[in-house]
Amino acid sequence: MNKLVSIDEANALIETGRPIHIAGDETALRGLKRGNWIGGTIPYFLTRSGGVVEREKVFISRFPDEVADVTIQTVDIGHILAIAGDAPRNGFSLIIVPGLSDIHTAYALTANNMPGIFEHPIVGWTAGVHLDDIGKVSPKVFDGTTGEAFDNRIVVMHANLPPGKLAKVGTINPFRSGSGDEIVFPESGFSAKACTINGDADDFYDYAVRTRLDTKLPLITTRSNTRINVSFRSLDDESRSVNFYAPVSRGLVYRQAAPMPDYRAALIEATEQLDFSPAFSCNCILNYVYGRLEGTQYIPVPGPATFGEVAHILLNQTLVYLQIADR
Repeated sequence: MNKLVSIDEANALIETGRPIHIAGDETALRGLKRGNWIGGTIPYFLTRSGGVVEREKVFISRFPDEVADVTIQTVDIGHILAIAGDAPRNGFSLIIVPGLSDIHTAYALTANNMPGIFEHPIVGWTAGVHLDDIGKVSPKVFDGTTGEAFDNRIVVMHANLPPGKLAKVGTINPFRSGSGDEIVFPESGFSAKACTINGDADDFYDYAVRTRLDTKLPLITTRSNTRINVSFRSLDDESRSVNFYAPVSRGLVYRQAAPMPDYRAALIEATEQLDFSPAFSCNCILNYVYGRLEGTQYIPVPGPATFGEVAHILLNQTLVYLQIADR
C-alpha cells in the first residue's frame, strides 16, 4: 500500500502492529497513535490521480508481510555512522532526515565516506514543510513508538527480511548530462564560489550570471556509472555565491543537465519504466514544482514529494524506490 489515507484509517493500520512508513503535515502526524512506524513532515504528495497539497491526510507505505522484524531508532549528529553500522545483513534501513538542519548537512557531507554505506540497502528522504513555511517552521521526523518529534535527529527503521527475500534500492533520474562546460569545485559543500571551467580558474557565481544558467536544470556528475544530481537553491547576490540543495563534491567533474523541452512529460515517461509497485518511493519537490505535477494527471509511482531523496547518499531531483524481491 502506498496512498493517502485519513487519520482514522492510519490509526487503524497502526493498531495492527505492522511496520509502516508515514509522511504528512506535522499536525496530522501528531494526531497518530503510537506504534510501529516512522514518519516525516511534508504536505506535498504524488498520487496515482495527480499531485496534491494535503495537510489533513497522511501518506502510508505499508510494507509486504515479509517485513515483520524491525527496530526503530533515532540518531543524533554524533552517531551518524551507526546507521550503516546497525543496518541488517539481509534487509533494509529506511531513514528520514530533518531538512534544513545541521544533521541534514552532516549526513549529506559525510555519507559518501561512511563505512558500509553502499554495502546495505539504505533508502529514505529528507523531511520538509510547505514552501510558504520555510524559515518559520522546522521540518521534523517522528519516532512512532514514542510519538516524539525531532528536528535534529535522523529516524531509522532497520528491517530484517527472511532468507528468501532481498531488498533493492533503485533510482530513476529523468536528466541526462549535457554537452556543455566541465565544472570542477575545489571544495565540497552546499555552496560554491571558486571553480574551474574546462580547466581554467573561474568564479561560479560570475559564471552562472554570465551564462544565464538555467537553475531548474541540476548539475550532474557520475559515480559508479550512476548519475548524481545537485540542484540549485539560489544565487546569492550579496555573498556572490551559488547555493545548492545537496553538496557538490571536491574534484568531481560536473556538467549541467541537458534541457528537457517538456519537463512534465519527461518525468512521467521516466517513471513508467517501473514494472512493479515499490514497497516505498519518494520524488523531489523540485520535480513536483518545475514539472507542474500538481493537479489531475496519472502518476505511475506515488509517494511524498520531498526536500531530498536518499539512496545511500543524499540526492536531488530524483525518484528513489525500495523493492522487496525474491532471491
